[in-house]
Amino acid sequence: MTVIERIYDNAWYVAHAAPGMREQLAADITRTWMACEAAREDAGRARTVAGLSAARSALALSFGNVTQAEYDRARARAAEAARCTDIIDGHAFGIRRDLGPNGAMTVDIASCTLLRRATLSVGARGEEWTADLYDPQSRVDRFTTTLGSDPWDAVHKACAWITTGVFPASR
Repeated sequence: MTVIERIYDNAWYVAHAAPGMREQLAADITRTWMACEAAREDAGRARTVAGLSAARSALALSFGNVTQAEYDRARARAAEAARCTDIIDGHAFGIRRDLGPNGAMTVDIASCTLLRRATLSVGARGEEWTADLYDPQSRVDRFTTTLGSDPWDAVHKACAWITTGVFPASR
């Protein structure tokens, strides 16, 4: 994937994070599903009507396949948009938070367009965050570091590393 493709993909995720755009994706799914069902009915009628040419039946089946593919693409676009949960510094991320006992927490951060990802963890509220940073395209594909006790700062540092590949403290 080229840099331009990643920028375009990130722009798509950012644009589709808005609730109105998510509603539009849901409407596209409904519209394409209805078109697909109508095309299947037409294909069924074309096969049962006596005296019609095989070409007309094939055309109806082909249109049914096209609408099924359009429906599948609409569902895939909606699923991809739902994968993106947060926009941080103009980049789309999927962030999952798991709470543990006594204020312990694990935060998994993955870019919607890049391969780098991070797992942040803290043992209890107020303690230092530990980050396990993973980059499958680097010579050293995984390393661990501490990010301080501020949760928002820790998340932003991890996100900055994911988007740039440079750890913010080393700049």
